[in-house]
Amino acid sequence: MKTFTWDISQDSTETTTINAKTVAFGDGYEQAVSFGINPNRKTWQCSKTDTKAVIDEIYRFLIGTKGVEAFNFQPIKSEPIIKVRLDGDVTRNQEGGDAWKISFALKQVF
Repeated sequence: MKTFTWDISQDSTETTTINAKTVAFGDGYEQAVSFGINPNRKTWQCSKTDTKAVIDEIYRFLIGTKGVEAFNFQPIKSEPIIKVRLDGDVTRNQEGGDAWKISFALKQVF
């Protein structure tokens, strides 16, 4: 399995979605249950600013997965590696000179 080896920007964000179902019975009574084998899923909104050569490497890596191939990702070095796939668009733009920025979203898979 491929591994995403580049550091991402500190302004990248992680969201954890908890899949739970709640049934309301009336008079304020509810029953809640987690749904699925893996009820917690992480998503990442990532960005990185670097030279065009580095941004192009990241772009080729991401596009090469075609949005369906999972790969290893460790956004926070003190936390475990997770398996993710590309989720949506990849955006590249020139910030000025040889500085370029890439933005993309990743979704945890199991």
